[in-house]
Amino acid sequence: MASKQKNKKYTNKPLIVLIIVAIAAVVFMYWIINRGKDTKPQTTGETTAQAEQEEEPQVQSLINFNNTENAKISDGEKENISEEMTKEKTYQGLTIKDIKLKTENGRVSQLTANVENTSASDFAGGKIVIVYTKQDGSELERINGVLPPIARGESNTLSAGTTEDVVNAYSFRIEASTEKD
Repeated sequence: MASKQKNKKYTNKPLIVLIIVAIAAVVFMYWIINRGKDTKPQTTGETTAQAEQEEEPQVQSLINFNNTENAKISDGEKENISEEMTKEKTYQGLTIKDIKLKTENGRVSQLTANVENTSASDFAGGKIVIVYTKQDGSELERINGVLPPIARGESNTLSAGTTEDVVNAYSFRIEASTEKD
C-alpha cells in the first residue's frame, strides 16, 4: 500500500508543475500587456477630460486669430473675406475660380480653387509659386507648388497649404517657378 501512495505522489508532480507554469505564463502575459498602460488613478467627469488634454503635446499655431484684416473668425476657424481674393484669376490659359482661403484645424492656411483649362491646348503642368499679397500690392508670402497637367476643356482642384498665416492676404497671383528640378 505504501508503494501505491508513493506512485500517486510522483504522478501528481508533473501535473502540479504544469499548473504552476501555466499560472506563471498567465501572470507574465498580463504583465506584458499592461506594463505600457497609464498607472495613474482614474478620475471621472471633467477632471478626466482635462487630464487627457494636459497630456497631449501642445503644438504652437502660427495662425494669428487676433489679426482679422480681410478675414473673419467663425467656429474657431479663420476665413478670408477679401473680394479681391475670390475674383477669378488666370494663369497660362487656365481660369482659377471658386477660390477659398481659410485655416484648417487652426494650424494650416489652406487655399482651394477650381482650375479650368479654357485655352485651345492642353496644359502640361509644372511648378508654380503662389504669391500672396497685401492690399498695397506688396508680397506677404511666397508658397511653392505644382499644377498637374490639365487637358483642354477639363478642370482640376488646386489645394495649397502652409503653416504661415496668409489668411489675411488681400489677394494672390500665380507665377511660374524658377526653381530647377
